[in-house]
Amino acid sequence: MKDLHYAVVVGINRYPAISDLRGARGDAGRFRDWLVDPAGGNVPEGNVTLVTATERDEREADVLTVVPTRESVNRALYETHRAVRKAVEEGGSWADTRLYVFLAGHGIAPLGGDAALLMANAAIDLLGNHIAVRPYLSWYESASPFHEVVFFADCCRTRFGGVTAFGPPFTDTTEAPDKVECLVGYATSLGDPAYEERTPDPNRARGHFTTALLEGLRGAGGGTVTSEGTVTSDSLVGYVRRHVRDGTAQALVPQEARFLRETSTPIVFAEGLQGVGSYPVTLRFPAGFGGWVELRGRDVTEPRRLYVDPGTGHGAGLVLSLRPGLYRVVPESPTAPDLRSGGYFEVVTTGGHGVQF
Repeated sequence: MKDLHYAVVVGINRYPAISDLRGARGDAGRFRDWLVDPAGGNVPEGNVTLVTATERDEREADVLTVVPTRESVNRALYETHRAVRKAVEEGGSWADTRLYVFLAGHGIAPLGGDAALLMANAAIDLLGNHIAVRPYLSWYESASPFHEVVFFADCCRTRFGGVTAFGPPFTDTTEAPDKVECLVGYATSLGDPAYEERTPDPNRARGHFTTALLEGLRGAGGGTVTSEGTVTSDSLVGYVRRHVRDGTAQALVPQEARFLRETSTPIVFAEGLQGVGSYPVTLRFPAGFGGWVELRGRDVTEPRRLYVDPGTGHGAGLVLSLRPGLYRVVPESPTAPDLRSGGYFEVVTTGGHGVQF
């Protein structure tokens, strides 16, 4: 158990004065689940604060009463860095401390910042109601309550030059800050939008960035697992960027995930995974087939959703990294044509990993 790892996880669907989202609150919940999973982040549940609204809050609140607000997030962060300082004072090693901050919702790129999550009570004339990544990260680097700080922001980065990036209200009382290792992951490039996956069921809505991030953190069927059986910042970044780009290739502005790394050594996110012996597998679908499918089978702890574009499904196909074993692809649409062999296929150690459904 990573007793000195902490997290503040924020997800906002309801924006009374802007427009609502469908998947941000669920993405926050899924990231929280990875954090507390012993096979994932292995963070104690009591060290993770989930900052979201309830479904009832979302139904009943207006712009003046809606939550969460900046105060909600600041309180969670304040309590978290006070807790870690106490733990270190009582004998914990500062070198073992880590903070995760996950932000999902609407976003902008304000003046003096590169990305900011808009809070639920934001409006076109209240864009100062936000959490700006860069000023907050700067405070954590200066005050250094944590050795490692990881920010993931699944939100748009639309430029708003007339809005100032606000930092946290915390006072920096550290006279000699220690060297802080940082990783920041943005869902998209500066100035560009971030998208949710298109699905008729709002309960299945997901952000492309969060989906790729969680797949990578869980090993991606071996695709992000090092020879030592770990998922690191180095092995994660390429996977997320590639899969976000592929998942939004048909958008007017394809989404390009961006990462900033200021670490002397890679940050380790998960350990004890089995990545050795994975193989590239190309899945090819019938001409004209398109839509969302689920991949089920070995190393897939929950069904993995994949999008098959009707224009490319019969050609290049989808390339995955999978370990030997039996798998199945299941179309989500009940009207989708039947796949050859019922969608079952096997990955073997002798090669030939091309599957035509």
